[in-house]
Amino acid sequence: MGSKIYFISGLGADRRVFANLKIDHPSQSHIEWEIPFKNESLQDYCKRLMAQMDLNSEIILIGVSFGGIIAQEITKIIPVRKIIIISSIKNNSEKDWQLRLSGKLSLHKVFPASVLKFLNKLTADYYFGIKSKDESLLLRRIIDDANPIFNEWAIDQILKWDNASNNELLHIHGTKDKIFPVSRIENHLPIKDGGHFMIYNRADEISLLINDYIK
Repeated sequence: MGSKIYFISGLGADRRVFANLKIDHPSQSHIEWEIPFKNESLQDYCKRLMAQMDLNSEIILIGVSFGGIIAQEITKIIPVRKIIIISSIKNNSEKDWQLRLSGKLSLHKVFPASVLKFLNKLTADYYFGIKSKDESLLLRRIIDDANPIFNEWAIDQILKWDNASNNELLHIHGTKDKIFPVSRIENHLPIKDGGHFMIYNRADEISLLINDYIK
């Protein structure tokens, strides 16, 4: 039985963020986001995503940001061979005080989706650690293409997610991540000066770490 890698992108993102990775594995696939049902639980949503996976193979999950949370939730449902999370978190204590406060006060529900999307585009370059004009344009295209229903649901899931620590994984994290500050992240491999978009602009370094881990 062979193994297969499944990539899971971040909130509102898609397979474009993985474009620069160079992974030495013959079988790779991308999980595509589904539109969540009204009041759908995170676990039920993960079960729907699993319909895109070959459950007869040994599964390797690579999740970025919210995709890392999804990957960890999938491991609670089925066994996986390896799990790699990038620019993500493993438990509630790795969120900074702003995220925890936003979750308690439900601040994300105060603003309509159009306002959240505008604010996201306005601040994206800063929070994602964008390095060039081309990266900025790509990020804005990704934000424009994101489904607002999915984004609202996913933000809510991130803010209320409270997971027990999972040490059976590889966690790669940038030392200048402004969304999940590295000062709160435990048990990780650091990418010096890496930001939240490092899956794209530091892909060579991340590829080396992933290839070494999955051998």
